[in-house]
Amino acid sequence: MNYKVTVFIGKEAFDEGWQSDDVGKVLKLQNEFEMIQMEIVGEKVVINAKGNGKVIIIRNKQKARLADKSEGIIRDGDTIWLLNQKAENEFNNGKREVFSGAALKIDFNNLEPVKRQEIFVNEKSFFQERNNKKINFILGFMVLGMLIVGTILGYQKRTITKQKEMYEAIKSQVEDKINEIESVRSVNIDTALELAKNTETLIDNSGMTKKEYLEGLSQLKSKIMEIKQGLGGGNINYEVAYDSALISEGNDLFQGMATKDSIFYLWSATLGQINMVDPELKSTDKVVSDERIKTWLGIFNNGEKWFGYDQKKVYEIKRNDIVESEINNKGNIGEMVGWNGLTYFLDNDLAEIMKLGNEDSKSWLKDGAKLDEPAKSLSIDSKIWVLGASGRIYQYNRGVKENFSMSFLPTVNTVKSLKTTDKVDFLAFVVDDNMVFVYGKDGKIINKYNFSDNKINDIGIENKNNAVLVLTKNGKIYRIKIK
Repeated sequence: MNYKVTVFIGKEAFDEGWQSDDVGKVLKLQNEFEMIQMEIVGEKVVINAKGNGKVIIIRNKQKARLADKSEGIIRDGDTIWLLNQKAENEFNNGKREVFSGAALKIDFNNLEPVKRQEIFVNEKSFFQERNNKKINFILGFMVLGMLIVGTILGYQKRTITKQKEMYEAIKSQVEDKINEIESVRSVNIDTALELAKNTETLIDNSGMTKKEYLEGLSQLKSKIMEIKQGLGGGNINYEVAYDSALISEGNDLFQGMATKDSIFYLWSATLGQINMVDPELKSTDKVVSDERIKTWLGIFNNGEKWFGYDQKKVYEIKRNDIVESEINNKGNIGEMVGWNGLTYFLDNDLAEIMKLGNEDSKSWLKDGAKLDEPAKSLSIDSKIWVLGASGRIYQYNRGVKENFSMSFLPTVNTVKSLKTTDKVDFLAFVVDDNMVFVYGKDGKIINKYNFSDNKINDIGIENKNNAVLVLTKNGKIYRIKIK
């Protein structure tokens, strides 16, 4: 079998590692990732291609692609080209002598005569040539057609296989990223968010076109979006538990809230009133309206009773009435909370947690201890939790500070509204008026929720749904269920 080989490897192909090989009638173009091979076996050639390369045969000025695993008899005067993807594009544009890609040209001349000439399309089908020129002409076109069909089918099969391989690779990468996100989350939630965003980009740029794989990618993206929401990703459609527009039209009418089981009270300094809301029934009831409410600093629940407070007094909220009591305290009253009929509040002038009883207040901390830093909020679940201005949470039990370490300390400008109950295993607080941070009572950060430009006025705990209720400036109360 006589043949002549011409090698074309341009600079671009050379930089990609393409090289040619001609050993024992096996001709190859290959680099680390792809291979285009033609083996001469007697009077036949056998094609083996891995990757995006193509094999083209030219016979009697007719061109056809030879699919992977195809084989056929060679005729005198045939020319076969092995082309990588770049060279194929150049070949289709008329290039035959100078290539940027990688190409092998094999010219077959002066072949020895054979007893029969057959062109095999695959292992089971062949066509017998005749001496009749007309029949040979028809058979030639039939063979060319079958070569084209075989090439198309081979291309489709390779495309399907490639799509499946790409999907499995992306799915594996996404699953690895999810595991990485979960391992990083408690250490640095901001890094975890960046990983989630990068994973979402990976899915968006997958290049998938098959419907079944697109559906799979859609499920993966939904999972990543849910994770991203819990890491502080924006543009989230939070569940609306209640809309205060049912009470009164207008933004920023309610400045604070207090919760007990499935009921919560809304406090409006603007309207000078307190409203009770049942989110399940979507019902509201005005409890009391009074000018004194406009001076309050906040409200809280204490068992079966509800209270408001300012710098000098505590007010018990009753139906159509409020009953005030003087506070004997020389310092600066911060947030006030109730537990089992007792009332506690922060005093930043004294750096103390104070306990209120019968109009008198006294230090609750043991042995003259002081708060470690200015405090912004406190909450009780039998223990007292204090939120410092730095964003750090402190834990106290029976007047003594206990060891409590946060896995991630957020960077903050302002903090407020630390909330928990004895029915949930998490603590939640507001950062910079637009984010809710949620920590487990073991100190590990669980989630961060971003409300972007929607200012947060206050938050509360909904025990029944293991959820954080978020009262925002637009008057809506959103529900975030903590899993």
